[in-house]
Amino acid sequence: MKNTLRSISLLLLAGLTVFGLVACSLEPAKATEAEKSAEKTEETTEPAVTTAAVTTAAVTTAATTAEPEPAPEPITLKIVAANVQNANYDKSGEPTLASKYKKLADAFSAKTPDVVFLPECGTAEAAEEIRSRMANASSYEVVAPEDANVMMLYNKEVFALVDKGCMKIGSQGDANGSNYDRYMVWARLRHKESGTPLVVSPIHVDYAVNAGKAQINTIVDYLKNNFPKIPFILGGDFNLEMSALTKTALVTEGYGNAGTRATMTVNGSAATFPEKNIILDFIWYKSGLTYQVKATKYEVIMEPLPTDHRPIYTEFSITKQ
Repeated sequence: MKNTLRSISLLLLAGLTVFGLVACSLEPAKATEAEKSAEKTEETTEPAVTTAAVTTAAVTTAATTAEPEPAPEPITLKIVAANVQNANYDKSGEPTLASKYKKLADAFSAKTPDVVFLPECGTAEAAEEIRSRMANASSYEVVAPEDANVMMLYNKEVFALVDKGCMKIGSQGDANGSNYDRYMVWARLRHKESGTPLVVSPIHVDYAVNAGKAQINTIVDYLKNNFPKIPFILGGDFNLEMSALTKTALVTEGYGNAGTRATMTVNGSAATFPEKNIILDFIWYKSGLTYQVKATKYEVIMEPLPTDHRPIYTEFSITKQ
């Protein structure tokens, strides 16, 4: 009996020991000090993605609040083009050459031009006589090549003369039997305040249609080959009507006629050669590679003047793109 009770006690003790071991294996393991430190760090540090989002937002805000670059201010160019019928002599009935020069100068000065084209001016002396009688005459400079009879004035207070040139483009025998040569005259100017460059050229080509068209093509080709990136303004007595001019390089090379493209016109359809009631005087222009030219005003000056052509006046807006 005693042996039986001892066996039962031993069995119970063994069972309790096994139960204790199993129970101990089910308790959670205690965290080490290193693990506790890692847990604390994870709780107090923001995730990297949050920091990146804040940085991106800051960059975006800075980009949207930056002020845009201001658009370049356009410059205004004012041009008078007037065939002055060989200004070194007079066929208009003026009592003196001085009175002829004064009337022309007054009409030009009223427009405060930056450039005055003087096709068929005759001589440098005649151009100087006109310049000296203009209002603010000291502001103007004459461009008068030695051989040509086409001249121009430019306002040296507004534009600097970079260079100039003269090229023979043909010969002609007139009705009086005298022979003379036709020339292309040009000046490259730079607007002093903005630095805007341009080439201006007074025009007086042959009145024989085929010869005149060929001379215009020569002028356009010369400008394209020598000044490929800047604006061109050509003006004066083209001696051809529009129907002929549309068959020249002016059209194929993309020039615009100020008389038809200007946003404002005054007497725009008036004849510039009243004797035959036709239009022979024009201003054509072309934008440069980085400069846009727009005709903003075109006017035929109807005031009676001592010349057989009516002058034309044009304003342009030139903007760097």
